[in-house]
Amino acid sequence: MPTIEYDLEYTYPDDATGGIVLPVELSTTSSVRFPAHLDTGAAYCLFQSHWAELLGLTLSDGEPLKFSVADGGVLIAYGHSLNVRVLGMSVSSIVYFTDHPNFRRNVLGRQGWLHHFKLGLIHYDSQLYLSSPGDH
Repeated sequence: MPTIEYDLEYTYPDDATGGIVLPVELSTTSSVRFPAHLDTGAAYCLFQSHWAELLGLTLSDGEPLKFSVADGGVLIAYGHSLNVRVLGMSVSSIVYFTDHPNFRRNVLGRQGWLHHFKLGLIHYDSQLYLSSPGDH
């Protein structure tokens, strides 16, 4: 039977939505910390504009990108290059921020975060396994 080794094991808390919530720290010259949902189906990391403001970023200075949303509408977000730290593992990435009034969930997606790591997940045990960049 094959085996896979990981750098860390993390037991994530139960979330009322059934989601996998992880602690995130974004940083440039300053930093902010907040919880975000891991979403393996999300193409990009997408966060509320509030966090960009706390980092001293001007939202519209970022690279604009249109996102399709579940109700068929479009959401505009702005990409900024910064450091993303989750569970003690950091990567430099472009992440997106939106000031859309109906966007209320911060999301760790594939581009910007997940594609940097080897991820293992046993959801019925609330266990997440992660290896740092370069270990895969």
